[in-house]
Amino acid sequence: ESGSGAVVCWGYNALGSTVPPASVNGTSGTGAAIEVGLNYSCAVQSGTGAVVCWGSNTYGRATPPASVNGTSGSASAIAAGWRHACAIQSGSGAVVCWGDDALGQATPPASVDGSSGSASAIATGIEHSCAIQSGTGAVVCWGSDSDGEATPPASVDGSSGSATAIAAGGSHSCAIQSGTGAVVCWGADGYGQSTPPSSVNGASGTATAIAAGTSHSCAIQSGGAAAVVCWGSDGSEQSTPPSSVDGSSGGAAAISTGAVDSCAIQIGSLSVVCWGGTYFGQSTPPDPVNGVSGN
Repeated sequence: ESGSGAVVCWGYNALGSTVPPASVNGTSGTGAAIEVGLNYSCAVQSGTGAVVCWGSNTYGRATPPASVNGTSGSASAIAAGWRHACAIQSGSGAVVCWGDDALGQATPPASVDGSSGSASAIATGIEHSCAIQSGTGAVVCWGSDSDGEATPPASVDGSSGSATAIAAGGSHSCAIQSGTGAVVCWGADGYGQSTPPSSVNGASGTATAIAAGTSHSCAIQSGGAAAVVCWGSDGSEQSTPPSSVDGSSGGAAAISTGAVDSCAIQIGSLSVVCWGGTYFGQSTPPDPVNGVSGN
């Protein structure tokens, strides 16, 4: 919530995943960053930088290690996947992951785990993870590669280009290429989720922010309008942003995507606007953040 920094959640409340603890809900502490995975959520606590998670703890996904939970270290960034989570450790820049590691998704390579390199950005998908290597800007991915989601193309892997932003979806990944601002995606493309439109792929436009859901992707288009552009699966209209953020009557300052829903923070009002599936209320942000009584 703007001003207070309190973490506010809504939607499906399996195992307490939408009930943030006092340490970040404004009672005894607040949050500086927030991420949502499958039936669990995580936040970086304001001030301390400690990673705090709640909800389902199967595979230990809601139990961040001491190196980032404030015991012996903290975090500067956080990402929550299906059953695993990752963070960038403050100071060292090392990527630290925990939770399900059946496909190696929670075992970052030496190039970003602090052994021979660190990271400036992190993203997690269902069973894969990606990071942007500090210094080089190269995208590095690990974990499941069944659809090529963990094999970034040369245009962003450091061979012929690098990235400034990264996102990981169900079985696909996207990045914003350094210099050009073009959105580049790879991996599963059954719904067109890895085929960004010309308005953001560099042909007729570029992007400043990127997000990847299970089978859809969204970006904020560069330029004054800051329009939200989405592509891929649209069965629940998760790829059809409303006029309040699609550039018609407003734009967005930030974007996020879920399984069948998407949300953005509207420029100016800072109100949270969501669209797509709403059967659990996930696309109906409450008054404290939807602009009615707060943002």
